[in-house]
Amino acid sequence: MEPAPDRDPAAIAYQVATAARALRDRTAKPVDLGTVDEVRDVVEGLHLAVDQLPQAIRQAAAALRALEEQQAIGAAGGGDPGEDVSLALRALLNTEIGLTVARASLREAMAALSRIDSPATVIPGPGATAAP
Repeated sequence: MEPAPDRDPAAIAYQVATAARALRDRTAKPVDLGTVDEVRDVVEGLHLAVDQLPQAIRQAAAALRALEEQQAIGAAGGGDPGEDVSLALRALLNTEIGLTVARASLREAMAALSRIDSPATVIPGPGATAAP
């Protein structure tokens, strides 16, 4: 997928949220993912999505820091917004850390899923008896 320089970053973020909700709704029941391949594909797609998020969080934090340095931030109540900026930056850092852990966990799940498969249909040979 090509970069989207003409698209609004906030609109893109909301589209990611919409897609995540759609995925959640579409996989609400275990039967929605009926094969190991389907589970593997969803996990791989999630990994690809989560893989990009820590960098996006870092960039949002960098933008907030730049706005603070430019003194382009005010407080809603008229006070000093420094404490709220610090809280937001700390929360973004924690989010980045959590997403990095999620990315590693999804990579681990993908590796495990690559080693399993849906059972093949076994056709009994001549003289074989069906299992009870």
